[in-house]
Amino acid sequence: MQIKIFIQAIIVVMLGILGSLVSWQFILKSQASLVQVVNKENKIYIEENTALIEAVKNVKTSVFGVKSLSQGNLISGSGMVITSDGLIVTLAENIPLKSESNIFINGEEGSGYQVLKRDLESNLALIKVEKGSLSPREFSDSSNLNSGLRIFVVSELYDQEKKSFYLSVNEGIVKSFDGEMIKTDILEKGMVGGSPAFDINGKFIGIAIKDSDGFLNIISVSKIKSFVGI
Repeated sequence: MQIKIFIQAIIVVMLGILGSLVSWQFILKSQASLVQVVNKENKIYIEENTALIEAVKNVKTSVFGVKSLSQGNLISGSGMVITSDGLIVTLAENIPLKSESNIFINGEEGSGYQVLKRDLESNLALIKVEKGSLSPREFSDSSNLNSGLRIFVVSELYDQEKKSFYLSVNEGIVKSFDGEMIKTDILEKGMVGGSPAFDINGKFIGIAIKDSDGFLNIISVSKIKSFVGI
């Protein structure tokens, strides 16, 4: 009788141990699955961030800075290289009539320029700089612009203390698009007028202008092409 009770006790203990092992195995599997999901999310995040970094590297040589002195006021902004032989475009407000202006490409002051066309109504200016071998970017197809599209803006900001330009990047999404103007959720405080905007593939979608609330609107590439005549 005592032997029988002893054997039953051993069986109960063994079943308990087996049950614990099964429970822990289930928990470990569950935790492993959770870690895998977290790692997957982190991987996606890293890939997206890397895509933006690479895109900025590819487009930054297509962005230029402009500095103007008009009636004693300093005006600075950015613009976009359109052709490799020196056609560039910026906002007309960045290069006012009768102003002393300088163009900076890749951080270096240009040797000279000529304003070919200035349209105050559309706030665009077409400039020819005396510099070749520039780096234009592929234009985006405006028909592919949809609400929610991820975009980024690259600016050459002027530091008055250092008397030099430095690169600045901001990103956001397209909120709406009416064919000529793209509204975004990108908020800016600096003088970023004329800064080129790109999709995540580095295709040029237009140049930025701030609204009264500080949000960036983008003059679409289709309007810019019409203005330039290409």
